[in-house]
Amino acid sequence: MAIIRPSADLRNHYQEISEICKTTNQPVYITVNGKEDTAIIASDALDELYRTIKLMQEINQGIADVQNGRLISLEDAKKKLL
Repeated sequence: MAIIRPSADLRNHYQEISEICKTTNQPVYITVNGKEDTAIIASDALDELYRTIKLMQEINQGIADVQNGRLISLEDAKKKLL
């Protein structure tokens, strides 16, 4: 479930919002005049998100390579690794 807080809470209750982000690993959505404006996320959660995105990009590139016939032999792969 989304955690939504008014923008005044960011100023008046920053520590609480920071703790929510860290303990739940979820973003806190900040509203201005009742409308979503910004999301606050713990830095560890953001780093994990970036790592996941990078991994997904690499997986997608691998899938595209296979689909387009860009393959190498197991022997050549071993040589590249060593």
